[in-house]
Amino acid sequence: MKGFWHLVRKKWLSYRFRFVPWIALNLKEKSHRSVGKVDDKIVSDDAIISTLFHFSASLHENLSNGLAKKKPIESLKVMESMFGYTVQLKKSTIPGAGMGVFVTHGIVAAGSIVAFYPGTIYRGTEPLLLQSIGNPFIFRCIDGLHLDGKDSGISRMIFKSCVHRDLRWPFFPADLSWLTGDLINPLNCGQYVNNETPDFPCNVAYQECDLPLDRFPIELRRYLPNIYYSSSEWNRADFLRLVALVAVKDIAVDTEMFSTYYTVVHA
Repeated sequence: MKGFWHLVRKKWLSYRFRFVPWIALNLKEKSHRSVGKVDDKIVSDDAIISTLFHFSASLHENLSNGLAKKKPIESLKVMESMFGYTVQLKKSTIPGAGMGVFVTHGIVAAGSIVAFYPGTIYRGTEPLLLQSIGNPFIFRCIDGLHLDGKDSGISRMIFKSCVHRDLRWPFFPADLSWLTGDLINPLNCGQYVNNETPDFPCNVAYQECDLPLDRFPIELRRYLPNIYYSSSEWNRADFLRLVALVAVKDIAVDTEMFSTYYTVVHA
């Protein structure tokens, strides 16, 4: 019985940072993440935005007209051609951790973008309680925005609903394929990067930045990993929050990626 409660406590200590009511009552708890200075960014925001733009444009050009459903292998070929490496979901090397993200081809150089954290973006006043219950995929940004990267249940339904709400036919405002696992943009898998442990030290770190939507053509937005919970007419946002995962060291092929709690803030 003692072992059971030890396991429960261990799960809770990890999960509590994603349970919105606990976060609201413990705003002074900072031990789970430290915040770097703006000038401590691993790469520039422009580098992140440029990477996403050029990769999306390449996907759009190579996957016919970007509208038909394509096999993931085609997107991976584009990724390997552009970056020299690919990343994919596999069973994690951490016992009991579920899925993880691995480098499957090539070598990732330090400073490279390896993934984005997909999901619905919530502002501080928007309802997230039900979605956060039992949900280990809630990511809290430094400024209080939350990203819900769960690809099942109510989180899945909300993301799909928001995408179809903001649809301007035939242009989708965000990527839906990350909900299925058949990723049209292989980078949109960051929610499955597991946290580091004493036995598995980090090799990637989160970096938040804001994508000016006027710099992203509407036909390429179907490759973006995020969408706002509130309608575009209501929030009038001129930027989209992105959370990139950036390599902090060289990562060899067949290596799983592990994230650090250290997070670099957006500008």
